[in-house]
Order: sequence, then structure tokens, then C-alpha cells
Amino acid sequence: MKNYQNSAKIAVTLSELDIQEILLGRMKTAALNLVTSLFEDDVARLCGPTFSHKGESLFHRGGSEKASVVVSGAKHPVKRPRVRGPEGEVQLPSYQTLRSGDLLDERMLSHMIEGVSTRSYKRVAEEYADRFGISKSSVSRSFVRSSQKDLDALNGADLSKDKFVALMIDGIVFAKRVLVVALGVTSNGDKVVLGLRDGATENSEVVTDLLSNIIERGFERACDKILVCLDGSKALKSAVKKVFGSRALIQRCYLHKIANLKAYLPDENHAELVRRMRCIMSLNTYSEALTELNKMQEWIDTINSEAAGSLREVGEELLTVHKLGITGSLRKSLSSTNLIESLFSVVRTKCSRVKNWKTSANARMRWVASAATAHKTRMRKVRGYEQLAMLMGKINDLEKEAKVA
Repeated sequence: MKNYQNSAKIAVTLSELDIQEILLGRMKTAALNLVTSLFEDDVARLCGPTFSHKGESLFHRGGSEKASVVVSGAKHPVKRPRVRGPEGEVQLPSYQTLRSGDLLDERMLSHMIEGVSTRSYKRVAEEYADRFGISKSSVSRSFVRSSQKDLDALNGADLSKDKFVALMIDGIVFAKRVLVVALGVTSNGDKVVLGLRDGATENSEVVTDLLSNIIERGFERACDKILVCLDGSKALKSAVKKVFGSRALIQRCYLHKIANLKAYLPDENHAELVRRMRCIMSLNTYSEALTELNKMQEWIDTINSEAAGSLREVGEELLTVHKLGITGSLRKSLSSTNLIESLFSVVRTKCSRVKNWKTSANARMRWVASAATAHKTRMRKVRGYEQLAMLMGKINDLEKEAKVA
């Protein structure tokens, strides 16, 4: 996979205020998840494993009740487990200490913002331990469990409630590793992060595993075929064909193709390359776009044979959106994998100050999943979603025409 250099310019840029709101919301969620995890630790220590034979044990689970803790100066509801013994109810040690102060005052906010790095993450655990008298290992385990829940939810969510029109798959470099991301567009125009894997789009096994998992979780097409936008990886295309077969309509990401061709062409040809490609993508009809694509092929043939071969390899898969009659904003949305890049711009912004990424692949996955989960409620419908009904009709017409032929 070739990574294009101008992703920061292409990605949708969030304002500083937007990013602060996302971070604050995520930190509040992390603090409340910490509370739940610490409660669970207390109950397990007092009562043992769930459904275990208690024997002479003095303590037993006794349901739960509503309670509250203070986060950023405001009370937030939590569910407090109840533990009973021979002399009545036993108070959870963590609940008593956590009620004694604000879980996310200004000092904790600054520490948690830095907490995406391993070194500062340790400081967060130490700060909670010092303030509330809770062991550092308990706090650290609780934060890990919290982000792991986000990763498990992202990779294990039930997808059967939606019907999908389009699917995008891309490999994103994050913390010097490639993460493979799948994002779906529903028939209503909603964007859904479908799954995440640590690997590369050059590895067909990784991509096949990701797609197979998506299918197992109830992924269903809204029409006869699914429009799939990919980068230039042959292994990625092979995996899509293996899982979806003839039900996949491949649209190659034109932004990746621009970056790929730039690697072959001299710098003085780059501006003309971009101009020609953008001209092709802006044309309304398939016949017009195909004519210009052939002209572009002839132009590149005179400059570099390897670049010409690369463009010839992708061929008319650059023009699938034209064949389907997609125009305007919806075409821009579905002709590249930029929707994934836009999501990852949030993650990169949050982690931009981290200098030391010597940590496990799973930790990277957890951080990305937490950031994506926090951003989920702010994800807007895909631009041009009003055309999706027309697109579904066009796709179904292709199937009918194929049967007649």
C-alpha cells in the first residue's frame, strides 16, 4: 500500500473546540468506567467469582442500587453493587474513597490528556492511587479494561440492525504500525466503523479475517451488490472478492492512485497528473470520464512505462461511481477512502504529542477504538446521502440487466 502524502490536507479538519469536547467526553467516560471496574474488583475480592460455591464465605452479592460520583464538578449516576454479610450490608471500600473528591478536576484532566503515552499513563494511575488510596495496579488494570471494552464493542457489535450500501477498507499508519479499518455506509447515510485489525492491506489473511468477522456479525447489503472502495492493494481486492464474490462492485480510491502515480512520475508532472485526475472524477457521465481516462493513459505512456502499467492495472475500476450514475457530493464521498482518513484525523490529533510508542499492538488498538467510540456520536451522515435511494436502484438495475443478458 502506498501512503499518500497530503492526507492532512484532504482530511476533514475539526476545530480546536471540537477536539476539546471530544477529549472531555472521552475522559468523563473513562473516569466513570474506572468507577465501575473498581466496584467489580471490590465485589470479586469480597464474594469470590460469580456463581461460585461460597461454602463458609461471609459475603454474598445483593443486587445493586443507584448512586453518584462527582466528575468535573457535576454528579453523575452510577450503579453501585450491594454486598451483604451476617450483620447486614457491607460498604465497598472504593465507593467510600471515590465519593470524597472530584474524579476529574483540572489536575486530573491535564494528566489524563497526557495519558495516551505509556509514561504519562503511569502518572494517571499514580495520581488516582495517591488521591483515593487505591492501588496503582488496580487503577491501571481498570483503565486497560475500560479501553478494551471499547475495542471489543467495536469489533464485536451486532451489525444486523442496519443495511449497508457501501463499504470502505483502508490501511492507516498509526504509531508506526498499519491498522486495517473497515467503515460502512448504511442505507440511511450513517457511517459505521465496522472493525479494526492490526496488520496491513498487503496481508490478505488479515483483511479476509476482518471481512469474515463482519459478515458473521450480521452485515447485510441493502441491495443486490455492495459498492466497495479500496486502496491499490492487490491482496485487499483479493480478500474482498473471496468474501463477497461477484456481489462486490469495486471502486478504486482515486486519491491513493494519485499518490501511487506520483511515486513514478517526475515532480514537474505532478500538478498535471492531479489536474487530469480531478477532471476525470468531476465529469458527469461514464463515457466522458472514460474518454479522459484513455487520454490520461496515453499521456502517462509517453513519460513512464511503470506508471502507465500501474494506471492500466486499475483501469475502469476508477470509474465505477460514474457507471452507477453517482454525481455531486455523494460521488466525492464514495470515490475515495477519505471517510476513514477523516475519522483517523481525530485519533492523530489526540495522540500528536506522544513521542514514545514502544508498546503492544493491542494497546494501539485499544487507544484507536476508544477515540473512535468517543467520536461516534459526532459522526454525521455521509455527504450526498439523499442520493442513496437512487444508487440502490441503479445497483439493482445492474443485477437485472445481468440476468437478462
